[in-house]
Amino acid sequence: MVERAKRVLAPFYTDRCTVYEKTPVNKDGRTHFDERVKYSLIPCRISSKAYLFGENAASEKSNMLFVSKKTKIFLPPEYSIAPGSVIEVISRGRKKVFAKSGEMSFYDSHNEVMVELLKNYA
Repeated sequence: MVERAKRVLAPFYTDRCTVYEKTPVNKDGRTHFDERVKYSLIPCRISSKAYLFGENAASEKSNMLFVSKKTKIFLPPEYSIAPGSVIEVISRGRKKVFAKSGEMSFYDSHNEVMVELLKNYA
């Protein structure tokens, strides 16, 4: 049953992502963290959703409406991403870099991780 679900989801992984994790490095008696590639060009699917919130969010009469965008990345179940990792996604020929990855949600057929767009990334 689980293998069938994995096969059904596989064609939906149309994007590719590279995951960078911070690893401790001891240099000159000091510990600092370097970003190193954990996974390279793994299949994934990116999903974004916008939310309205504020006073009377259901009504258009309010002057105080805000938009919040939530982004989630879907991965095959054999990959695990640590919180705080940087994820670079290539989707439809465009590169997007996400940071502040949250705790992963693990399922038998796939994994999900909530991310935020990294600002000022060159």
